[in-house]
Order: sequence, then structure tokens, then C-alpha cells
Amino acid sequence: MVQTSSGLSGQPNPFRAVSGWIPLALAATALALLGGYLLTGPHTPNLVIEHGVTREDESAVARLWQLLMLAQMLAIAIFAAIWLPKNPRAAGLMMGLQAIAFALAALPVYLLEH
Repeated sequence: MVQTSSGLSGQPNPFRAVSGWIPLALAATALALLGGYLLTGPHTPNLVIEHGVTREDESAVARLWQLLMLAQMLAIAIFAAIWLPKNPRAAGLMMGLQAIAFALAALPVYLLEH
């Protein structure tokens, strides 16, 4: 017997697709990155001298978080392109989960900035 990703209705199921879970994994990684950074305590600011002016620069953690969020948006777009034509209702539910995960990964940064 061959196992397929189809449900009882015969339509493909995006909840069994790896492309549906990648954005959630990226969001969890972004949250873990922020959590680890915040738990390790206060950090000295990165100082950069640019055109003779000393200013604070973002840390590597901030840059990695930005890249993870960008990768998450790209993964959501790829998921939507693949799965919305196949099974719009189930893909919409999965995209709702992805949107919640994206918002949860962005919330700590928003709260720290405001």
C-alpha cells in the first residue's frame, strides 16, 4: 500500500507537506534566537566608526533574526504558490498558522522597540 498526502476527500493535504511546516520551524528558530539573546543578559553595544562618527550598530543576532524572517516570508510565498491552487481551504488554514507564527516571532522585537 502506498501512502499519499491525500485526505478522505481525495485532495492533497498541505498539513502533511514539508513546505507547510518550514515557515513554522523558521519562526520557532527566530524565537529561540531572541530568547537566547535575552536570557544571556545585557550585552555591550557594537560600536562602529563611520565617516568619523561613532554609532551603535545592530548585533549579529539582529541580522540573523532579520534573515530568518525574510526566509520565512519567502517560504510562505512558495507554500502559497504550490498549495493554494491544489487545496485552497486547507492551504488557507495552514497559512493562518504560518501568519500567527510570523507575528509571534516579530512580537518580542516590536515590544522591545516600543
